[in-house]
Amino acid sequence: MPRVLVRIAAVAVVCATSAFAQAPRDSTVADSARRLRPVEITGSRAAGTIGGVSAVVITPAELRSSPAPLLEEALRESPFVHVRQNSRGEMELSVRGSDSRQAAVLLDGVPLSLGWDHRTDPSIVPITGAQELVIVRGLGSVLTGPNALGGTIEVSHDNAFGRPVSGGVWGGAGIDEHAAYVASLGAGRQFAGVFQGTLSLRGGVAHRERDGFALAGGASDPTAARGLRTNSDLRVTDGFLTARWNGALGRALGVTVTGFNAERGVPPEEHLTDPRLWRYPYQARAVVALSGNAGAVRTPFGFGTLELGAGYNGGRLRIESFSDRSYLNATAAELGDERTISSRALFTHTLPRDARLKAAVTLADVHYAETLPADTAVEYAQRLWSTGAEVELPLAPATALSAGVVYDRSVTPLTGGRAPQPPLDNIGFRAGMTHDISAEWRLHASGSRRSRFPSLRELYSGALDRFLPNPDLAPETLLGLEAGFTVDRRIGPIPDARLQLNLFHHDLRDAVARTTLPAPDDRFFRVNRDRVRTNGAEILAGVAFGEQRARSITITGDALIQHVVVTDPTAAGRPARHVENSPDRRGMVEVGVPFPVGIRAFVNARYTGRQYCLNADTGGEMRLAARTESSLAAERRFAIARGGAIRGIRVLAALDNAMNAVIFDQCGLPQPGRTLRLMVTIQ
Repeated sequence: MPRVLVRIAAVAVVCATSAFAQAPRDSTVADSARRLRPVEITGSRAAGTIGGVSAVVITPAELRSSPAPLLEEALRESPFVHVRQNSRGEMELSVRGSDSRQAAVLLDGVPLSLGWDHRTDPSIVPITGAQELVIVRGLGSVLTGPNALGGTIEVSHDNAFGRPVSGGVWGGAGIDEHAAYVASLGAGRQFAGVFQGTLSLRGGVAHRERDGFALAGGASDPTAARGLRTNSDLRVTDGFLTARWNGALGRALGVTVTGFNAERGVPPEEHLTDPRLWRYPYQARAVVALSGNAGAVRTPFGFGTLELGAGYNGGRLRIESFSDRSYLNATAAELGDERTISSRALFTHTLPRDARLKAAVTLADVHYAETLPADTAVEYAQRLWSTGAEVELPLAPATALSAGVVYDRSVTPLTGGRAPQPPLDNIGFRAGMTHDISAEWRLHASGSRRSRFPSLRELYSGALDRFLPNPDLAPETLLGLEAGFTVDRRIGPIPDARLQLNLFHHDLRDAVARTTLPAPDDRFFRVNRDRVRTNGAEILAGVAFGEQRARSITITGDALIQHVVVTDPTAAGRPARHVENSPDRRGMVEVGVPFPVGIRAFVNARYTGRQYCLNADTGGEMRLAARTESSLAAERRFAIARGGAIRGIRVLAALDNAMNAVIFDQCGLPQPGRTLRLMVTIQ
């Protein structure tokens, strides 16, 4: 209890400083990605389209989950991206019923999702100081690199669109009733007249610590202590530094360096008799992103630009397995050392009739060293290539077509002494169209086909003898179709109404499926077996009653309705199965109401539909019933006199999962229970 009081007092000191601030500022956020032509839905997110597919732009500074959110926290506040914890303690992403390895995650252009496992754990990806997140569902471009077929999530620290980054000082602190806390601090400054351009520098640090998260009422956990979930502690420290020079005609140079160091537990699966009892004593990662743009250059055929980028993504971890739920006696350990070096060249050139040609080459070299108990390090390597071209062609003043083709290839030169996989390659394509009916209405449609190559972990890892490796896995191939519209207009007495509707169809062939080997082996085994077909609809909407957003009543919401069918073409007559851990319906409704003295309150309800999982004990499916979670929040913003390093202060109190509902990420892994939080940020 004394530690709780000390941390609350520290946050209270920050809160007290806001009492000397002036009147609240308007909370409207400017469009943060003009190339998307976004339509603002709330103060923290906007809807748009890229090449005929739908997109959402997130402003991290406006999120309510944390003053320095991890990527997981930002995505849980975002529409249409399903985030869940798995049995390894990692967070997985799913877009439109996809597997977590089918969505690409980019950090300032560096593909975090290319590596040992070809997926990103957003629970330890810090986005401290990030200026925006762009979430694209579906294949928005064939030039985003290999293995990007089910969507992209791009985190930007500097400004990917060529505008100078913001200066000043920012930061924040937060605490909850269980003494978990987070603190961050950052600063930025711009220097004009540097080599006839502008130099922008930004940097920051953050630290997060918790002894565990709250156990929801009614959730099973026989070893829970002080109301906290067993082995759910977390400690993460991260920092970043960016430098970007912007010159005339689009010339630019940039570098971003970011990294983190973490220690964390893995909550056990409560529906199994023999769950994983794991911890990560340490997990560290460093990412370096280099970028350059030669600017517009006249050629005999028009104007062209050349962008070059390179990235380093390196990490080390240790996993320990324990004999019992006291987590005192480690019985096995696994060490991993991962390095991924990527590079990309993007050439853009104008064409007649205001058309534009883009061509890109992306290379990635993945190296992983795995050390098991009493063994020396075993080396694995994978090389991936992606070469593609796209054409953007205006068909009419209000209609544009984009189309592209891509060639992808993968080889595994180092396989840890196991049988090597033969080289794999594939050709993919996409086409998309947008049409502006008016300044308020936009239609879009797209179709694409692309493959994902299996990761080194899927092919060769035994996961502390939980899996039997299978080096014969083939690529998965996804056919995706989408159509929808976006509207932003006044409707009768409502001055501010926005809506985006999308219909989609995904057909995944040769999906990698997890099976259980017959007794007495009982290990998991991955095979190319399933066909996964997903049909669904996405709705994103918002209305505001009042001309000034800070003083208006707002109603926002999103909904995903999908029907996912899994079939095994090799088993004639076998009935279709449900895809694991993919709710058939998800949605959110939030109401924002202004109160006196500048306070604004929010009531939020999130619905998670029924879902299924595979029970390793029985080999059969388990069904999880639909649940609804409600949250409350109230915030007050204070404006600071212009001209200083700090522009404003935001104070927020929130009650997460107010009804203490049991919401499962997957079988045996409940989300946090009711939690009271206090948060202060400076901007």
